[in-house]
Amino acid sequence: MEHLRLTTELRSSSFDEEDLSINKERKREISLSSNLQTEKLTHLRLLDGSDTMLNQINKLLNKSRKIIVLTGAGISCNAGIPDFRSSKGLYESVKKEFPEVSIGSGKEMFDISLFRDEVKISVFATFMEKLYANVKLAQPTKTHKFIAHLKDRNKLLRCYTQNIDGLEENLGLEVSMKNETSKDKLNSKFNSTWKNFDVVQLHGDLNTLACTRCFHTFPWNRFWARSLRRGELPTCPECERKDLKRLQLGKRQIDNNIGFLRPNIVLYGENHPSGDLISQGLSLDILRGRPDFFIIMGTSLKVDGVKKVVRQMSKQVHERGGIVILINKTSVGDSSWNGVIDYQIWSDCDTWVTYLEDMIPDFFKTQKQIEKLRQLKRENSELKKKKLSSTIHTPPTTPTKIHELTSSNEIKIEEHKNELMSPEQSSDDEKKSPKKRSRKVIPKEGKIVKVKRNLKQKLNSSPKLLKAEAI
Repeated sequence: MEHLRLTTELRSSSFDEEDLSINKERKREISLSSNLQTEKLTHLRLLDGSDTMLNQINKLLNKSRKIIVLTGAGISCNAGIPDFRSSKGLYESVKKEFPEVSIGSGKEMFDISLFRDEVKISVFATFMEKLYANVKLAQPTKTHKFIAHLKDRNKLLRCYTQNIDGLEENLGLEVSMKNETSKDKLNSKFNSTWKNFDVVQLHGDLNTLACTRCFHTFPWNRFWARSLRRGELPTCPECERKDLKRLQLGKRQIDNNIGFLRPNIVLYGENHPSGDLISQGLSLDILRGRPDFFIIMGTSLKVDGVKKVVRQMSKQVHERGGIVILINKTSVGDSSWNGVIDYQIWSDCDTWVTYLEDMIPDFFKTQKQIEKLRQLKRENSELKKKKLSSTIHTPPTTPTKIHELTSSNEIKIEEHKNELMSPEQSSDDEKKSPKKRSRKVIPKEGKIVKVKRNLKQKLNSSPKLLKAEAI
């Protein structure tokens, strides 16, 4: 019983028992994250390692499994690409570079209405060629690498980006706009195709050119880059090919049947060419993706379509017990985001990533390092199980030869006693029923010899034996 009692105590610390409590631990995590949700947007202005609120957010991020990321121009500023709305952003630089053009705001240069004005078209072409040249020289920032790391750890559900630079592709991430060549193929196998996208470009891609008429896309080349630098939009080769084919077939020419190439970005007031596919994929991520953490980085959330995405995703994350955080250095307006965004961390995006590396270093281990740690844990658990099974199923120790000899010797001594105490009866019994003499066990030297000597001494002093001798 003592042996069994010890094993039951050992069972309480076994690995299997700990595995059974995983569900309870998950429930605790959900309750912890639910406690971090806020009714009003909370501002955290310092990245202090002793801040309990930040530490709880970091702990929840470390345990999260399906992370949604939304990024804006702020994550690419450290790569040398300007944002839109700051004092050194794109809107202000357009006004400074082209003072002769009557522009109410820089935003007008990114509105679809600019194609009604030849002067604005020329300014747009020149400016976009300069921006493209900057993008080609830029390298991914620490924040871009952070997103790639989430993918490596299988924690990234999807990254929705408002950026048009495509720097994520330089890190091996699968970008949506690069693979939307055939909408029919996407519709036929949408779920499997959408899951392969790591980054969804909400506002297009500057690294390709698109026709204003047939929407066919092309990569940049030197000839077209020089044309845009002069303020001219090149004609679409696909439209020219189709027009030439009509002439060869003897069909009449159609006026304005040839489009122009412009950067493949989505302007204000313009319908997104892949809008239906993006909305379908967004619904798939919300309903089936099970996001448990939402990170918004480097955006002031001014675009209406992006606002809608944030509200839809935030609702789903909160229902699953997760939280929504915003990393940005400018205010987004508390009243419109209360109950939607839980915390705004006032910091540069790269600085925040560096802070995370110091606070939760295990989060930044590679997948190979994590797999090695898991393998070591499995091996340790197997060793524990083997030790437990050996303590439970070990048989009792077998008796030694010394114990066998002593027990057999005791039996023989009792037989000798009976024979010596009643010799007449034993002789009569032998006459009546003669039996084969059993082999006498020759005792070994040691304890048996001493026992015999003691018996002989007792027999010599016995009164019955003395009477027999006198008769």
